[in-house]
Order: sequence, then C-alpha cells, then structure tokens
Amino acid sequence: MNIILAWVLHYLVARLREPSTWTALSAIGILYGLPSGTVDAVAQIVGGVLALAGVLMPERGHKAPVEDAPPARTVGGGDGA
Repeated sequence: MNIILAWVLHYLVARLREPSTWTALSAIGILYGLPSGTVDAVAQIVGGVLALAGVLMPERGHKAPVEDAPPARTVGGGDGA
C-alpha cells in the first residue's frame, strides 16, 4: 500500500511542477468564476508548499542519512595487542 501511495504522490508532485498543469488549473478556475487574483494567490501558495516539499524530499537514489552508530567494539579490549 505504501508503494502505491508513494507512486501517486510522486506522480502528482511531478505534474504540479509542470507549467502546463498550472495553466490548465488557472483556466479552469477562471472558467468557474474565480477572480484572477485568487487564482494567482493559490498558485503562489501551492508553489511555496511544493518548494518546501522539494527541500524535504531526498534525491532519487539517495538514501536518508543513518544515525551515527556507536563505535565498533574489538575483540580483546581494543588495545591493539
């Protein structure tokens, strides 16, 4: 289930990054009677949220950092003898 949700989220974020998506959403909003200022404000808010999501999402193929592990213990006390 998590894989499907992650794929859908990735797909939606990818579509929202495209200028043509914003053009289409703006046109639909204006056709349904939203003032152009409202459409612009919504676009700026969503753009800011997506920018924040871009900062928080890891790069493709990049794993999240792992917490620092404690130093490994050596056999025999670690005095090198």
